[in-house]
Parts: sequence; C-alpha cells; structure tokens
Amino acid sequence: MSEHEPHTEDRSSHAVARVGVVDDEPAVRRVLRARLEKEGYLVTEFESGAAIVRQGGAGLDALCLDLGLAEDDLSGMEVIPHLRTSAPDLPIIVVTGQSDLESVIEAMRAGAWDFVTKPVDADRLKLAVRRAIERTALTKRVAELTRELGEARLTRQLVGQSAPMKSLFDGIRRVFDSDGAVCILGESGTGKELVARAIHEGGRRRKGPFVPINCAAIPEHLQESELFGHEKGAFTGATATYRGRFEQAEGGTLFLDELGDMSPATQVKLLRALQEKTIRRVGGTVDIPTNVRIVAATHRDLEDLVRKNAFREDLYFRLMVYPIEVPPLRERPDDIPLLAAHFLRTFRDDVGREVARISTEALEALVAHGWPGNVCGLQNIVHRAMLTCDAEQ
Repeated sequence: MSEHEPHTEDRSSHAVARVGVVDDEPAVRRVLRARLEKEGYLVTEFESGAAIVRQGGAGLDALCLDLGLAEDDLSGMEVIPHLRTSAPDLPIIVVTGQSDLESVIEAMRAGAWDFVTKPVDADRLKLAVRRAIERTALTKRVAELTRELGEARLTRQLVGQSAPMKSLFDGIRRVFDSDGAVCILGESGTGKELVARAIHEGGRRRKGPFVPINCAAIPEHLQESELFGHEKGAFTGATATYRGRFEQAEGGTLFLDELGDMSPATQVKLLRALQEKTIRRVGGTVDIPTNVRIVAATHRDLEDLVRKNAFREDLYFRLMVYPIEVPPLRERPDDIPLLAAHFLRTFRDDVGREVARISTEALEALVAHGWPGNVCGLQNIVHRAMLTCDAEQ
C-alpha cells in the first residue's frame, strides 16, 4: 500500500474527506488520484485488493475499487464482502469496463454503492464520489444523533452530576457500540437494572427487546427452563412449548440480574450457551442459534464466590469482559438533592398533588443519612413523605 496526500491541505484546521483508490495499474491510480485531489479530497492509494482488505477501510469516507484486479490478487468482487464486514458503512464505488455490466450488477447486489466505467469520465467520477461522501456524512450524523439520544435517555434515567456518576456515565458510553458482555456490580438499590437498560437503549441493539431475568427470584429447578425454554411434555406441568428468555431476547439484550444466585447446574448450561451461541430447550433435541447481548448484574462478590467454588471461574471470565461499578449513594451525597427533586416529579401523579419543595432541614437530614438502601431507599422515603405531608411544600 502506498499513501500520497496533497501538501496544500491543512487537516488540523478542517475536516477533509479521504478517498481510497484500489487498482493494480499505477497509471490508472495516478489519473484517479489527480482528478480526486483536484476536487480537494485526500487520496490513499492501494495497489491490490489484499492491501485494502488488510487496511480494512479504516479512516476512509469513500472507496473507488477496480473490479478487474490482477489474477494473483483478491478480485474486486472478493474484496467487497470483506469490507462490508470491516467497514459496513464505507460506500464502495466500483470501476469496471463498459462491457462488464453483469459484474457491476453482481457488485451492487454484494453491497457496492455506485459504479463508473472505463475510460473514467471525470464528471461521472466527481458525481459518484460526491454522493458517496454525502452518504458517509449522513451516516455519521445519524450515528451522532443516535448517541445523543442514548445519552439523553441515560441522564434522564440515571440522575446525578457527581464525579462517581460522571465516571459511571463514561463507562456506559464506552460499551454502547460493542456487543461484549458487561457485568454491573454494586450494592442492592443502586440502580443496576437502570444501568443495564441504559446500555441497551444507547447501544446497537436498541431496536431489539430488553429481556430481564432475576436469577434470585426463580427456584433452582426452574432456572434452566426460564432461560432456555422447554418443549411440551418435558416435565409435569409443561403443557405447551415455552420460549425461554434467550429466545425472547433474540436480536436484543438479555439481562441476568442477581447473577451470583444462579445455581451451579444452570451455570454449566449458560457457559455452553455463551460458548456455542446456541441453546437447547429442556426436553428438546435441537440446538437453536442465538444472537443476544449479555448484560449481567450482582450485588455479591463474584471473585469470592469463585474462590469458594460457588461460581464457575470460566463463566466468571466469560461474563466479566467489561465490569461497571455502580457507586453507592453514600459515596455521592451531592446527588441527593437532585434525586429528591426527581422523585418529587416522579410521584406527583401517584399522590394526587404536586409537592413543590423539600425543606432545608429535611434536605440536610437526607444528605447526612448513610442510605443502606441506596437510591431505592431514598425513593421510598420521598414517596412516603409526599403521601403523609399535608401541605404542597
């Protein structure tokens, strides 16, 4: 791969679109590069299909790809699926001879954005690249707006401006665009399910379902059935086929709450499901492929459970790809006034009136309290106070 950039561009002062050119003929690359640089683009040259596949399309806003690459190289048609995987939003403009329009149709079906024919017409090339750049800009803007919407939902549900909460927000944002397993750690009442929902709603699986399951609330003998489902007649009382939480969460997020209370037998089945990306219903004989993101949560010390052989070490490492610690309320007292005001708004419909404020003395008492029940404890106290107070104050 060789890279050439015009020296007249000041990349530090404004964003300049970068266009890749893939062709095994140096003369053709030079012609395309000259025409694109004339339009103000930064051009990166690739002398082979293998070179652009190795680079992966990173940093490019558009790519001109010759379909007729050398026989000892990857063909242009073979390059397209590689780039659709590594750079799915990169618009690819295929370049081909006029007599090879069947290949153009095949390339467009494979994911190419546009095409130009040889000999390349300067105006046609200019139009195709400009449209591709506009598409990239629109894709980036949609992604930005989606992230902003996710962050707006995040701050609306998770109230706080303290340093611990800013650190929490940063951790959540870091996993928006990943499918890696997340384990949310924190005391009871800190809002771990809210964090899990924020990860789901701000991430790439937001259009899919969010399916929670509380492992502590389900008897051990029913955990496997709840997670993986069961076939009709699999056991006494199984009068119909049941799609478990894995199947219900297909394409979305499965939230395993109170993970530390999962039975050893279910841990084994869960590990297999994560490794194989398939599940088998209780009483079933068919492996069902799954496509879910796993977010887990626990208030227990999983490392200690592993040391005591109460939790599988291999499952621990499988789920602890990215741990997120939710701070207890006592470590962020500056957020208590914000939370109290939030709960005043939340419960006004329930109590049938609007309580405008909390007295200074009451607020000082709330801030000074240790809050063993964390945010849930504060929420209950504010709700109770609104129900019992006589005046709207």
